[in-house]
Amino acid sequence: MLRSDYWYRFPWLLLAAALALAGLGIAGIYAATCGGADAAPFWETLAAKQLLWLAASLVVFAAALVPSYTRLAHWSYFLYGVSLLGLIVLAIMRNLHAEIPGFIYPINHAYSWIRIPGTDQNVQPSELMKIAFIMSLAYYLRYRKNYRTFTGLLVPFLMALVPTGLVLYQPDLGTAMMFLPVLFLMLFAAGARGKHLLAIMLMGLAMVPVFYSSMRGYQRMRIDSWLLHGCAERLHFALAQPPPEGGEADKEQDNGARPVAPRRAHLSDERKADLVREITGMWRFRAWRMATAVSWGKDKAEFVEARQRLFGALDGGPGPASFDALRFFFGSLLDDPGHQEFQAKIAVGSGGFAGRGWLEGTQTRYGLLPEAHTDFLFPTLAEQFGFVGAAAVVLLYAFLCLLGIDVSFSTTEPYGKLLVVGVVALVAAQSFLNISMSIGMMPITGIPLPLMSYGGSSLVSSFLALGLLCNVAVRRLYLIAPRPFEWRE
Repeated sequence: MLRSDYWYRFPWLLLAAALALAGLGIAGIYAATCGGADAAPFWETLAAKQLLWLAASLVVFAAALVPSYTRLAHWSYFLYGVSLLGLIVLAIMRNLHAEIPGFIYPINHAYSWIRIPGTDQNVQPSELMKIAFIMSLAYYLRYRKNYRTFTGLLVPFLMALVPTGLVLYQPDLGTAMMFLPVLFLMLFAAGARGKHLLAIMLMGLAMVPVFYSSMRGYQRMRIDSWLLHGCAERLHFALAQPPPEGGEADKEQDNGARPVAPRRAHLSDERKADLVREITGMWRFRAWRMATAVSWGKDKAEFVEARQRLFGALDGGPGPASFDALRFFFGSLLDDPGHQEFQAKIAVGSGGFAGRGWLEGTQTRYGLLPEAHTDFLFPTLAEQFGFVGAAAVVLLYAFLCLLGIDVSFSTTEPYGKLLVVGVVALVAAQSFLNISMSIGMMPITGIPLPLMSYGGSSLVSSFLALGLLCNVAVRRLYLIAPRPFEWRE
């Protein structure tokens, strides 16, 4: 290939979109961790560390462009095996409740990281596993047709389910959720029959109750808080309504002078009973109560106490007692498992159209939003820059994915085509899940925002994946053969 052709084919717009997202991420990390008058110098902040990780990521990105992706393809199974071995080691350490000081040890009760010897940096084998999975699946599917049968899907699904189970055991629910969406999109692009994929999806949905019941207590509480958040908000806004004009608050005057500060409306017993009927009649509450009845997992003691008190009061029918129990239960829900989602919604909503301004977000400035620089970076940016900034982030991700799809359509080499589809699917699925959980559309799973959230492993792996995509883009091989994955029934 001529050098001029190489630079001509390079997707500069894709790299520009990735750098823009990384730059916004560094800005958000700084706003989330350094807002205030006593902020540390920039080079002592997490934003500076992320900038150094960005420099390392660009080196990895450039290295991924040097060898042809057709040569890298032969290493796909080897990389898959090495990554799988790392996950197995972490699973064994967790099962034995063991640790190697300074090398492998739990962080936040999860065995997900391995410390780089001689440094203070950790790496996540699961991040490398995602890329190795894409490469190995593309290598497996490139010249096969057996996956167009139901039984032929067994090997691809085993390739996805084994790392999913190991990552879930760490436990890391967010990363574990990435493998199946990537698998489905790559199989779809390779021409797997839609009816087979639909049948597998239905079987997976049928297993959701078993999966929910077998979750650890804190994981299930995240699902509960997401499911019941609409109910809690309904009660919250009912309590926050001011009293009607001429009501009790208006009567409290200081001898005809100005009125005292307005208070919340006093709810009659009849109104309390109506609220209990309304909230417990919502589909969210009914679904949660039914799921709780069949669950065998262990929850936190205080959460169990609040739930038992609520169920006991509801057995007595709607009224003041059941209303107080409902308030107590939702209070415990928003104080612990639902706190992050509640604060994230406040941050997004308070940003308005144009945002509060740079370093002026109250949720991040006063530390009200936990993990604002990692999993909840999107609400941080939405509070700073409003709808305009949030929409810009979404559009940048969409633009990046569209450019990747264009690369996939413009090559007829099967491995390269599937490799690009896998990278695009990974970026799209991860960004969609993170943004969805940030605005309450999905449960909180602890997944970073690709290219933006703080963390070296996530940033390096994201640029490595994009490097592989650009590798295909600059070497778009054209085969003198029918286009791959176009089947005639």
